[in-house]
Amino acid sequence: MKSLVLWSSRTGNTKAIAEAVYEALPDEKDIFEEGRQPSVDGYDLIFVGFWGFRRGADFTARRTIESLHGKKVAIFATAGTYPDSQAARDYLDNAAALLPEDSECLGTFISQGRVHSFHIGKRSEHAKLVHPMTPDRLARLQEAEKHPNEDDFRRAGEWAVSMAEKAQA
Repeated sequence: MKSLVLWSSRTGNTKAIAEAVYEALPDEKDIFEEGRQPSVDGYDLIFVGFWGFRRGADFTARRTIESLHGKKVAIFATAGTYPDSQAARDYLDNAAALLPEDSECLGTFISQGRVHSFHIGKRSEHAKLVHPMTPDRLARLQEAEKHPNEDDFRRAGEWAVSMAEKAQA
């Protein structure tokens, strides 16, 4: 089985998770930044990684996901939110909904990751209104600074292996 790992990253979080996914895969495999990949023809399983943006995938990943006709796909992401939160589920569900009808989403994975400094440091008045800095939000962003970590990489690798096994079944 031949796998392709694609990633789009803003802060390096998704790239790091993509590398953990890639390293865990047992068979033939390639890894590329989205937009720089070769044709997806010839790959049995495609992993698509993105950084969370507006409760879904970033624009580069959206274009990639929408183009994957007739493929088995596994979707992963990083975001500042807690991995077990509704926001995390929304990121993954909204991204999976972009797949063409003739494709199959085998599964999803999300890791918490540090957030772009815009969300923590100097912020516009609009951002302050839309996303006020509450104590809970600040605690979540501070926790996100510790991720991805070795446990996240291990879990991503285990998930990748399970997706490869599922693709072969």
